[in-house]
Amino acid sequence: MALQRLFQDSFSRYIGWPAIRFQERLRPAKRKLASHFKEGLDFREQSVTWQNAQKEEWITNRLRTVVRRAAQETLYYKALFKNTGFDPDSNFSFEEFSRVPILNKEVLRMAGKGLISQNISSKDLLRDSSGGSTGEPVQIWLGPEDLGWHLSSHRFFMNKLGVTSGSRVAYLWGHHLDPGAKKSAIRTAISYFRNERWFDCFRLSEDILAEYHRQMQTFQPDCIVAYASALAEFAHFLEERKIKPDYPRKCIVTGAEKLFDSQRLLAERVFPTPIHERYGGRDAGLMGYQLNIPQSREFVVDWPNLMVEPETKDETGSDVLVTKLHADGMPMIRYRVGDVGVFPSDSRPGHPSFALQSVVGRSLDKIWKRNGSFLHGAQFPHLFKDFPVREFMVVQEEDYSVVIQVVPRASFSNQDRDSILKIVHKNLPDLSVTLNLVNSLTKTKANKWRPVISRVPQPEKGAQ
Repeated sequence: MALQRLFQDSFSRYIGWPAIRFQERLRPAKRKLASHFKEGLDFREQSVTWQNAQKEEWITNRLRTVVRRAAQETLYYKALFKNTGFDPDSNFSFEEFSRVPILNKEVLRMAGKGLISQNISSKDLLRDSSGGSTGEPVQIWLGPEDLGWHLSSHRFFMNKLGVTSGSRVAYLWGHHLDPGAKKSAIRTAISYFRNERWFDCFRLSEDILAEYHRQMQTFQPDCIVAYASALAEFAHFLEERKIKPDYPRKCIVTGAEKLFDSQRLLAERVFPTPIHERYGGRDAGLMGYQLNIPQSREFVVDWPNLMVEPETKDETGSDVLVTKLHADGMPMIRYRVGDVGVFPSDSRPGHPSFALQSVVGRSLDKIWKRNGSFLHGAQFPHLFKDFPVREFMVVQEEDYSVVIQVVPRASFSNQDRDSILKIVHKNLPDLSVTLNLVNSLTKTKANKWRPVISRVPQPEKGAQ
């Protein structure tokens, strides 16, 4: 078996991945994408030693190009800059850039084709959408430059973690719309060339998890890429059976969902390698990676592709704004992604940040009190980590009442129920709170776990 793995590794590294890259350069439909992928990867490698001042100078020039191109090529930004008096042809500063109106999801939906570049051929556009974790998904359009720089971002950061092309990667991932979830000869061949295995994370049971463990023992992945909640469930399954896996060999990377402290601690007890969280979304792209675990949980921002900035100077947490620096299909300038992040203390609106200290969660994940104050949803994972709970969801209805849904573990008792309700009542004294035990939770349209949902109407933050 070890000899078979060695052959597979060598085949993928020296034949499989080079063949994939070669055919991408040969196919007319993929040639532009392949060129921008290489451009993005090369630039990141060349600029890795740059100081912040040099990065800021490059971003300034790139930002002016992006804004001018948006004004020339899209109906939306041409009208926006004219109506707000912003001159895209000026050599504007970061401070002046901070006055460009914010693009929110509702405006993005309403603008529609007005945001699509008129200078790009329709055959070069790829339609995608966000996962819809804050409600209705938003539709976006990617050109080959945008997509190439996005994909090379993943490759660059995986390289930094020592997971180079040809490394064995196990994906505890999957979605009924994802190609990775479909069985086909082509898919199997591609996975073999890439040296990867796919494990569906949305249809889990004890028997399935036992089979996943058996297969991973055989495969011996260098890296596991997983949904945070699925990784925690897998880790719990192994820990309950006192199984200490000898995989993965290098690292674990989580994405798609926020990795909460309780999930991290559980997975760290079970698995032998560091756990790195990556932060991003389908609409904005990959924003950052944790590269310095365990010394720091700070996210290193992918500044060559995205300018990331805080909406406010609030050091306890600000909405995250993103400007795509290579969006040839649909420019997105100062786009509010819907997340709250903790930025370095010297961060300012309109200025690029090269790190995020943490990502708190969705900006909508708050339980509102009648007096206008709120309890942030990030508090609930800290509460439930002390109880035998498999999953939970806190839902607030329009009348402010709160329903807690709990998928219990076998040891969950009435005393646990009473303790949870007592703690929640103490924090939400004027609200009706009930707790229901359920067999499973309803996930988002992208099959993600959204632990806290409030349906109390809140005014949309300002945008032009």
